[in-house]
Amino acid sequence: MQDMTPSFLEALTYSAIHFGATDAQIIPIDMIPIEDRIIELCKKPLCGSYGNCRNCPPRAMPPSEFRKFIRNYEYALIFKVDVAPKVLLLDENINSFKIIYEIIAELEKLAIQEGLKRSVGLAAGSCKAVFCSKEDCSALMDRNKCRYPLLARPSMEAVGINVFKLIEYIGWKIYKITRDSDPDSIPSGMLSGLVLVG
Repeated sequence: MQDMTPSFLEALTYSAIHFGATDAQIIPIDMIPIEDRIIELCKKPLCGSYGNCRNCPPRAMPPSEFRKFIRNYEYALIFKVDVAPKVLLLDENINSFKIIYEIIAELEKLAIQEGLKRSVGLAAGSCKAVFCSKEDCSALMDRNKCRYPLLARPSMEAVGINVFKLIEYIGWKIYKITRDSDPDSIPSGMLSGLVLVG
């Protein structure tokens, strides 16, 4: 495996922006807050993907395991895509989430080509909701038969990452948006993705 030179990590951030990110940063792994309570948010109110997707709780890697898993890495790349709050509140907002998955897939590919073969990304939102909203998760029926093997992956929240806290650590502006939010009262919206580089 090649060394993770500062120049490659810097190039990876530029690549994220080239692929459509609004901003990107390299962060140390110990900056990532992992909390058991985050996956409880998938239950209240119950998410339609809970238990129905290989990459969502309770089937995704639990926070206790993910804490151990990320010890194998030193750095991660986090990126964001700015999205208008009114778009995030639309029922037809799936394309905004798809962009996150597509950027992650491209960044993983670049890192792996560089020899960083353990690089793996985490997205925003459930891959079932994004890619298979009207179909059963085929990976639950046959572990090797995901319809979108290069794109499907867990979200950051699915493994216990407190995304709001992480975004605040970085210094980006983030606002809570719920179905009851008034989009005209929210200054900005965003979605983010994370790639563990190693």
